[in-house]
Amino acid sequence: MKIKLEKRHKYIIHSLLLLGILYYFSGVLEQFNVFSVSAIVLFVLVGSYVIQKPNSTVVNTLATGILPASLTLGFILSLIYFPNLSNIFKLLTLAGFAFIYYLTLLVNNVFLVVESREETIPLYRVALTWSKILIVTIAIPLLAGVFKVNFNSFIETLVAGFSALLFYTYLIWSLRHNHEIKKYKIGELIGLFGLCTFFVMVANLSVSFFPTETFLRALFVSSIMIFCVSYIEGHLKNIINKRLISEHLFISIIFLVLLFIFNP
Repeated sequence: MKIKLEKRHKYIIHSLLLLGILYYFSGVLEQFNVFSVSAIVLFVLVGSYVIQKPNSTVVNTLATGILPASLTLGFILSLIYFPNLSNIFKLLTLAGFAFIYYLTLLVNNVFLVVESREETIPLYRVALTWSKILIVTIAIPLLAGVFKVNFNSFIETLVAGFSALLFYTYLIWSLRHNHEIKKYKIGELIGLFGLCTFFVMVANLSVSFFPTETFLRALFVSSIMIFCVSYIEGHLKNIINKRLISEHLFISIIFLVLLFIFNP
């Protein structure tokens, strides 16, 4: 008898398989290994393509794979460069990772359904809200791990800028079917991406020469990144106002102050 799995069951199985792989590597991976990490990220991308069938294509998998791959990479970097975590905390972190990974698959599924139908569904707005929450949730451990790697300040800044660019790309892909978004030209979008990527790079570079805790620096840079996400969305919706800017500026200033108070 042929067993037909529902999508949510496929998501759970895929999340658990990845969880098992990461649990294994958490005990043997003591330094960054390009081959091992690339194999895991490839497993994430191929798995995302397979379990999202029939709505997935090679092209849209490049978009839907951004959050799962970034989450996985950030988790691997955290395991390697924060080795003093207790076993209990590692298990809790693994459970949290599996839950967030499952959420990214659910959110991506909503966007893929909307893309295939070329019309919005009731869950679309909910998915848009959760996608922004997931971006900042994923960006923090990813950047914290990157800042722990033995890179110089300029390489760190380039990686942070490239990560931001990927998240902006995912944002635009997810907003394509939002009727509140105005029509925009490619040149306008390139300008937005360039400006917002510049903000993230300047934010990181400006504090990278001071002795700071990597996690707090990741919080600060992520706060700038999420401001840019809100700015891009607000620009495309024509709803940018002083309140939006002041709220994000206030949050970033708080993280900046904490960065220099709790320095190593």
